[in-house]
Amino acid sequence: MALTVPLERIEGKARQLDVRKGLLAVARLLATVLVGIPYVAAWSLSKLWLGVTMLWAAAVTGWRDARRPRAEGGSGT
Repeated sequence: MALTVPLERIEGKARQLDVRKGLLAVARLLATVLVGIPYVAAWSLSKLWLGVTMLWAAAVTGWRDARRPRAEGGSGT
């Protein structure tokens, strides 16, 4: 029994499939990952930095208020 390979049918299906669409999708995914990861990392770092600076400013303000001498004879506040 001889094994026959339908080359014409295989070649026809291969021509129907557009490999460029798949490559374009992979390229778009790669570009999104290469741009998206640094963007999200920078955004997160900026929010972290904002939180740390707000915390530091609140601590300095509280420290200065605590060191300020209190007025005598007031209601105590």
